[in-house]
Amino acid sequence: MNLAWAIPAAWLPLLALIAVAAALWVRRHYLSTEPPAPPGVRRLLTGLRTAAILLLLAAIAGPRLQRSGDAVLPPEAVVVVEDSASMGLRDGPDEPDRWRQAQVWAAQVESLLASREPPVKTTVLRGNGLEATRNLADAPGTPPAAVGTDLGRLAAVTAHAWSARNLRALFVVTDGQETQAAAEGPVAPADGALPVLIGVGDPVGPADLEILDVRYPESAFVGDQIVVEAVVGLRGLPRRDGLRLRLALVQGADTLAAVTVPAGPDDPTLRADLAFVPRAPGLQVARLHVAPLVNERYLANNEVSLAVAVRQDREKLLLITGRPDWNVRMFAQAAALERRLSLDVVHPGERGPVLDGEAWTPPRGAAAWLAWDGVVLLGETPPPFAFDAAGLAEAVTGGLGLLVVGSGEGSLPPALADLLPVVREGFRDVAGGGLQLRREQAGHSLLSGLPADAASWSWLPPLDSVAAARARPEAKVLLTISGPDGAVRAPLLALGAAGEGTVAWLGTGDLWTLAFWQPPASAGEVPEHPVRRLVRNLLVWTAAGDELGGVTLAGHRTLYREGEAIRMETQVRGLRGEGEAGAVALELREDALSATPRTFTPSAVPGEVGRGRVTLPPQAPGRYTIRPVAAGTDSALGPAREFVVVAARPEEAQVRQDRRRLRALAAAWGGHYVDGHAAGADRALAAVLEAADWTATTSERRTEVRLVHGWLLIAVATLLLGAEWAIRRWRGML
Repeated sequence: MNLAWAIPAAWLPLLALIAVAAALWVRRHYLSTEPPAPPGVRRLLTGLRTAAILLLLAAIAGPRLQRSGDAVLPPEAVVVVEDSASMGLRDGPDEPDRWRQAQVWAAQVESLLASREPPVKTTVLRGNGLEATRNLADAPGTPPAAVGTDLGRLAAVTAHAWSARNLRALFVVTDGQETQAAAEGPVAPADGALPVLIGVGDPVGPADLEILDVRYPESAFVGDQIVVEAVVGLRGLPRRDGLRLRLALVQGADTLAAVTVPAGPDDPTLRADLAFVPRAPGLQVARLHVAPLVNERYLANNEVSLAVAVRQDREKLLLITGRPDWNVRMFAQAAALERRLSLDVVHPGERGPVLDGEAWTPPRGAAAWLAWDGVVLLGETPPPFAFDAAGLAEAVTGGLGLLVVGSGEGSLPPALADLLPVVREGFRDVAGGGLQLRREQAGHSLLSGLPADAASWSWLPPLDSVAAARARPEAKVLLTISGPDGAVRAPLLALGAAGEGTVAWLGTGDLWTLAFWQPPASAGEVPEHPVRRLVRNLLVWTAAGDELGGVTLAGHRTLYREGEAIRMETQVRGLRGEGEAGAVALELREDALSATPRTFTPSAVPGEVGRGRVTLPPQAPGRYTIRPVAAGTDSALGPAREFVVVAARPEEAQVRQDRRRLRALAAAWGGHYVDGHAAGADRALAAVLEAADWTATTSERRTEVRLVHGWLLIAVATLLLGAEWAIRRWRGML
């Protein structure tokens, strides 16, 4: 035991000097009071005030009594019984359920450890790794009903809770079935603790059909054929001669596809393909069902759900031109190469505008223009027919894409000219130069597939003329025109934003001329003509915008099952498609009209700029919308995504003990696996306990008592000063 101080020891003489000075000052003060105090009262008042000051100085010094020594920690063991609905299943009509079997094993472990000398303290818990564990004795009659199991996390959390104690063994009594796809089972026990996995349930199980795997595209277009590949496990079948299984893909009351497949004589699995064609856009949810065997006991694993995000057939573009020339033909050819695009061309006719050989009535109002995903205004010559420019401008601010190519002075109405990312400064400007990439924008997604340096464009012929323009401050210039001396003359391709929409401007009408020019042999292999590729990219950009920029959800799925944790990753990307730092949150709504979203903040992934990870807790069945927003606000940073959580009974599909998983976990943790269903399991468990290390450990413990602190100090000081004040008042010395 020793005495320590809160301040350096060298300061103690200074505190003693202050204490003496304070006592002398208090004595001198009471020698000169009016009226003078009698000697006895004076000495009492001096003592009270001096004691209060000394008490405060002692609090500053902070004396502490420290005591150290070794503490003996007796050995302990923890038994965790898996608390999930699968433990309530029976392996036979006359057999107890797995929950009862697990309790018997927990009691046996407790009895064996209690019979040792000295006895080992045993704590029995229930948990599933997704919720907090609790003492089994607190609710002995409550059956297991939780959905979901993560054995790795269950062991890790339990071992961490006992890290400060002498945990010598951790027993997990389980059927080995997990619902978490990412549960890898970390090596949870540490510091000498022995992990022991006790498996309950029949490892073989009755004859059963189980859908083992389903593969399908998670996104498609309306009209595409979607092929669903299914693998069905055949377990415990006494005979397979003539066995034919029927699989059906059902959506509501409709059967999308059905197939009957014969089972092979020796193959433990059966494979089948089902195809259907979605007819409407949106998130389509269906169920794949395999017809059960006669008297099949477990039917929950005969069915799975799947979800496909179906987009409209193609993004629609409207091209308006004043003259159907070779540039129009080039744009039409470019659109034909893009599977996701369809292009409508409007040009002048004898009696007005024409689309597909039929008279065309220009849309009126923004809503009518939004029938397309983007509009292309092509050509120097304005169309000889009027259209609703104000409505088109309003549609662009509402999300419509706009591409203006080769615009001349006065060719655009003011409502559209104000949306351009450039300001026109003349009718035409003879440049006589070649194309040049703006270096800071060379990685932009609109330039994907194009040469990344100006030298790769040098074989193209010089342009005769371009539209004279000046880029607005907020514009993104991707291509410029350089003169013969190499100096930049003017912007050629610029991008801008108008409300929710995007606007691209290309200031030349010589595209067909450039596209006609073929690269020389000295240019090496050119996978695709850069000008033709640029035209294709412009059309995709106009219809769909920049899909690389902003915030994307990596690893996002469209379907999750009840009880399944939802793991997502966010990626913040700049205009070049490269990672950028940014504070991102995810806003989750149960439906699109929900007014009370929940917000989750991803944690940064070390070493990966702009990437974050977050795990959402299991959600109730339903449709959900999630979107990335700026942290602390509701400002969207990327498009919202939809996913669905389907009602599932994964626990009821766990029809047997998963010995393979339990053996793998035991090997990874450096522990033991005991098959509770096998003969002689009790002897195997006893042997494991006998070989385990049950020695006590010692740890250094240091105790400390602060002599002057807390409420007692305040109470004594208040009492001393209060007594002084009362005596002064009594003697009229206030």
